[in-house]
Amino acid sequence: MAEFVYKARNTEGSSLEGLMDADNEQIVAKRLRDKGYYIISIKKYEDRNIHINFKAFTRVTLKDLAVFCRQFSTMINAGISLVRSLDILLSQSTNLKLKETILSIKEKVEGGMALSKALEEEKKVFPRLFISMVAAGEAGGLLDESLEEVAAHLENENEMKQKVTSALVYPIIISIVSVFVVIFLTVGVLPTFVDMFAGMDMELPAITEFVLASSDFLSSYWWFVLAILGVGVGAIYSYYRIEQGRRNIDKLLLKVPLIGDLSTKLATARFSKTLSVLISSGVPIIESLDIVAKIMTNRVVAENILEAKKAITEGESMVLPLRHGRIFPKMLLQMVKIGEETGRLDEMLLRVSGFYEKEVENKVNGMVSLIEPLLIVGLGIVVGGIVLSIMLPMFNMLDGI
Repeated sequence: MAEFVYKARNTEGSSLEGLMDADNEQIVAKRLRDKGYYIISIKKYEDRNIHINFKAFTRVTLKDLAVFCRQFSTMINAGISLVRSLDILLSQSTNLKLKETILSIKEKVEGGMALSKALEEEKKVFPRLFISMVAAGEAGGLLDESLEEVAAHLENENEMKQKVTSALVYPIIISIVSVFVVIFLTVGVLPTFVDMFAGMDMELPAITEFVLASSDFLSSYWWFVLAILGVGVGAIYSYYRIEQGRRNIDKLLLKVPLIGDLSTKLATARFSKTLSVLISSGVPIIESLDIVAKIMTNRVVAENILEAKKAITEGESMVLPLRHGRIFPKMLLQMVKIGEETGRLDEMLLRVSGFYEKEVENKVNGMVSLIEPLLIVGLGIVVGGIVLSIMLPMFNMLDGI
């Protein structure tokens, strides 16, 4: 099957351009005529072989999806048809993977398939939250509003992710530089002093003997150290891929000082914001909780949400299982209870999400402000210890002279 670029005109005289997968030009021409289009030209897409390799490495990001939703919503609100909107989005997209996906959706919609069903067949690109909200929008005749809410939610998710990532970049860089500095000093610099100290008829300080022994070990058995690290990382990764192993690690992460508190607040912000958006868009509460559970990265948190879903299915309040899980903070539980009693659960959750998103930002900034000086002090102590181990024997030698 090849890819063809076509130009055509519709019954209203508007020109159309697009891409279509087919075995030959005749099939493309037949499809266009069946839709009532007047064909201007059909050409084989010659650059396909070049671009295929790039598609394999292209990833559709949250930002890409947010821009797609925002533009799609604007066009639907302006009264542009679904097919025409998708055609415009196809021509404007710069992401190869997304471009290919939009083309596939457009062809399915042209064939009479509902937009939500077409999106569902591309679930590797579009998250379930996206698909469910589009389906709710289609059912209620508010597709543009649903897309607008999806766009706002994805932008919010991307912004939170960017804040956390950017805050951790500097500490990670310092950590990497520290490791390389220590390796350079112990493996590249210290060995030059070994022979000199060995020829001295004097007792070396304990710190010097320790540093020299560490340098000799790393120089001779660096491969062993790397092997141990590799085996350790591989063992942890393999254990994490096991269902019970992942659950145990996720449970441990919720209890680790600093990291556990940050993970809980991040999960609370994500749970409350996503559930609020889904409910306000008309997605049933049972389906909404199922979607929220699936997007949670922590398995223990996801299980607790599924327990809340089960409680609602049985006609009970979801507050009790959430409280028994001892994961979410009391503020969220209280707001959920009020929301259930007043029928304004989406509003209560939205207020909670705003509070905890700010808490996550403050927590990350606080951790970074704490980690940075600790890393610098730690590097200073290690480098200072290495320099001291070299200088002490020299001072002793000068005292002897």
